Amino acid sequence: MNRLFVCLFCLLLAMTFAPAAPAGEQPADHQTSIGNVPPAQHTPLVIIYTVTTCPHCRAAEEYFITNKIPFVNREVDTDGQHMDELMQIYDTMEVPDQKRGVPLILIGDNIKLQGFNQEKVQEAIKKFLQR
Repeated sequence: MNRLFVCLFCLLLAMTFAPAAPAGEQPADHQTSIGNVPPAQHTPLVIIYTVTTCPHCRAAEEYFITNKIPFVNREVDTDGQHMDELMQIYDTMEVPDQKRGVPLILIGDNIKLQGFNQEKVQEAIKKFLQR
């Protein structure tokens, strides 16, 4: 529970002090992927919403990199559009404002994991691949 509050606090703090992107400029997603992913596979298996200062976000990113799982990192503290997307996702999940935080991990179209738990991520990826 304390981790969630720390991540939420980090998120709010980062949003407060994050510089805004110049008008008309769209920051690119940070993407890490396996070199052998077929070109037709343009939609990533994993999208992770993070804050640059969140240690749990870094742990999730390291897990995906170490296990060679392609992912797109959307930093919500450096891109307002990504923050809007994150809030819309939480709205559809009906998560109360005080329980929203990062990382939020999307696997495929239907699996959403709040926070980082290695076992839950492994289970979710297995479930996705078995469909």
